Amino acid sequence: MGINIAEAAEGEDAPTYAGSLPVPNVQEMVRSNPMQVPERYIRNQEDMPKTTDSTHLSCEIPVIDLSLLSNGHKEELKRLELACEEWGFFQVVNHGVAEEVLQGMKYSASEFFELPLEEKNKYAVASDDIQGYGQAFVVSEEQKLDWSDILSLVIYPARVRKLKFWPNAPKEFKENIEVYSNEVKRVGEELLCSLSLIMGMDKDTLLGLHKEFVQALRVNYYPICSIPDQVLGISPHSDISILTILMQDDDVTGLQIKHSGEWVPVKPIPNALVVNIGDVIEIWSNGKYSSIEHRAVTNKNRARISFASFILPHDDVEIEPFDHLVDSQQPIKIYKKVRYGDYLRHSMKRNVEGKVHTEMEMVRCNLSFIPDRFKRSEEDKSKDVDLSVLSPQIPVIDLALLSSENVEELKKLEWACKCWGFFMATNHGIPEEVLQRVKDAAAGFFELPFQEKKAYSLDSNEMQGYGRPFMVSEEEKLDWSDSLILRIYPSHLQKLKFWPTTPADFRDTVEAYSTEVRKVAETLLGSLSLMMGMTKDALLRLHKDMAQALRVNYYPTCRNPDQVIGISPHSDASSISILLQDDGVTGLEIQHDGGWVPVNPVLNSLVVNIGDVIEMWSNGKYKSIEHRAITNENKARMSLATFFTPDTDVEIEPLDHILDPQGSNRIYKKVKYGDYLTHSLRKKIEGKTNLRFSKYND
Repeated sequence: MGINIAEAAEGEDAPTYAGSLPVPNVQEMVRSNPMQVPERYIRNQEDMPKTTDSTHLSCEIPVIDLSLLSNGHKEELKRLELACEEWGFFQVVNHGVAEEVLQGMKYSASEFFELPLEEKNKYAVASDDIQGYGQAFVVSEEQKLDWSDILSLVIYPARVRKLKFWPNAPKEFKENIEVYSNEVKRVGEELLCSLSLIMGMDKDTLLGLHKEFVQALRVNYYPICSIPDQVLGISPHSDISILTILMQDDDVTGLQIKHSGEWVPVKPIPNALVVNIGDVIEIWSNGKYSSIEHRAVTNKNRARISFASFILPHDDVEIEPFDHLVDSQQPIKIYKKVRYGDYLRHSMKRNVEGKVHTEMEMVRCNLSFIPDRFKRSEEDKSKDVDLSVLSPQIPVIDLALLSSENVEELKKLEWACKCWGFFMATNHGIPEEVLQRVKDAAAGFFELPFQEKKAYSLDSNEMQGYGRPFMVSEEEKLDWSDSLILRIYPSHLQKLKFWPTTPADFRDTVEAYSTEVRKVAETLLGSLSLMMGMTKDALLRLHKDMAQALRVNYYPTCRNPDQVIGISPHSDASSISILLQDDGVTGLEIQHDGGWVPVNPVLNSLVVNIGDVIEMWSNGKYKSIEHRAITNENKARMSLATFFTPDTDVEIEPLDHILDPQGSNRIYKKVKYGDYLTHSLRKKIEGKTNLRFSKYND
């Protein structure tokens, strides 16, 4: 049967990868209390597996006859190509693996998982390895856990096997693993030959690119779960393999794949194998064949086992799109060259969640590439009116004069708030070195490798972290930017797991800058109170415990800046916002007199804008103006926006003394700020649509 496992080396030269943090054994939790589901396993509302009408699509998942494929049957090759292009998954029948081999493997694995925990723990995964029994890809104490236990083994090349992880019980398990894996290897090789042909190459091309055939096995055990609609067996992910070959449980459906925006269950066909395209094929094919996200759900009444065999290239193989697949349909390479070992290690260090690459990282690999989701419609472009000649008219306010209650400067501030909603603040008192340090710290973070930045990925529940906020649908146009969002005040709402530790002075620098900006905001609110006919501290008191958040925006260069937008037009759901711009690149534009006016940077100044809250308090007298960010063909740009907002319990409505005695001129109704903010965060960032939420007759 090929390699003699009794003679295989104990993996002295096997590579090591990032291991997994220790977590409880799921099967044992169920044995002790079948109704118990700890909080760490319960998904956030948006991630919970939902029952959809997509179940009718499962029969449409392609079925490929391997006996026809191996004989070069043209129609079957066409079916394979269609499956790879449109689904990324297919079922394989007539694969030649004997039924007794399949059933023997299932029986042995089932017997192993039924062993007492102390027996299974003899094969427990090591902290610095991925082989063995236990859990995988647990990289933080906060992440949600999968409702499954696993046994992971490297099968080929034989010299990197670690036989101490191969169970001795049941006694036939090792032999069954060997026999089954040899058969899967043959199926994998036949599929790779067919894939070579549909990619327009010689039959043995893909096999030759491997250098050395690598194969790993992951046996997944999914215990019963009392609340299957609230947990996941395995989180959504794509595979870092060339191909993955899965043997399912014949009686229980658990695998689901992402197709046309829905999760489609893959119903088992007895003795069939499920095959999916991995990330490597997607890269080699320049995106023509897709590595599809998939997940596993649980079952209330039946445990389930599956066997995933991963076909991988050698670590030293360099992966990049084939030149002949850069054609009229995809005229540029959308992936850069990467050594597979580096790609694999990067993936192992991260929690399995979603696809490893992002569209913006693809862009950075190829600066002339603009995915369709970033391109603005012709209708949006036609709305642009260039009023750049007006940019010198944007008001400039001297904060030193304002602080001393200079009457002329207060009048100038009122004019700015009524007519523009934006102004430049000079002589604000923040030392130049504080401004420069925070710019340098932010630039240092965004220059980090993608995998390091992803360690601080955005948490949708907290709206903190690195990534792209305010995405509410798969269809919406995307902004040409990445962001880092941090809550600054109150300090008990800070989540330090999202605060980068590189550069080393990042946290101290951001805190120093934020303290200074808060002083500026308090000064401005004092002046706004005076010009609104109140005592100097009135607006600050209305906020109760004034909250503060920072959003650092990074806008990469773009070869076609007229086709994209850095940040979509919007008004801010804040009281006031204070922006520190990049001194060397203009990007901010504001809506004024029917056109877009660029806000050219003034060295070491701050840009201040009135937010929705001030517009509501002033009953529309002072305007929260739409603004946007554009991109630049030659220079990347960065900005730091600080938002000041009331406590979420504060009720916002026009101030009584601003209304007429009967209140007949009231534009806005009373709204609790927390409700307004929640409403804003649930919607696509777009224009002044949020203010309609609090308007009468809207």
